[in-house]
Amino acid sequence: MKRASYREAINWVAENDSAADPDSLDPDAVQYLVSAVLVADIFDVPSEKVGRDIVRRRRKLGYDK
Repeated sequence: MKRASYREAINWVAENDSAADPDSLDPDAVQYLVSAVLVADIFDVPSEKVGRDIVRRRRKLGYDK
C-alpha cells in the first residue's frame, strides 16, 4: 500500500470535491468541505491552510479560467 501524502490529498480534493461549485476558489468556503476537514485532521494541519492549498492547486490546474 502506498503511503499517504498531503500533496496528493490536496490534489485529489482540488480535482474531485466541489470543483465546479461557484465558491470553489474561495478558501474560506473550501476549508469546510468534509474532505478538506478530513485532510486537515489526518495530516494535523489547520483547515485554513488546507483550504488555501486546495484553491492554490485549483488555480494551477486552470479552474479559474
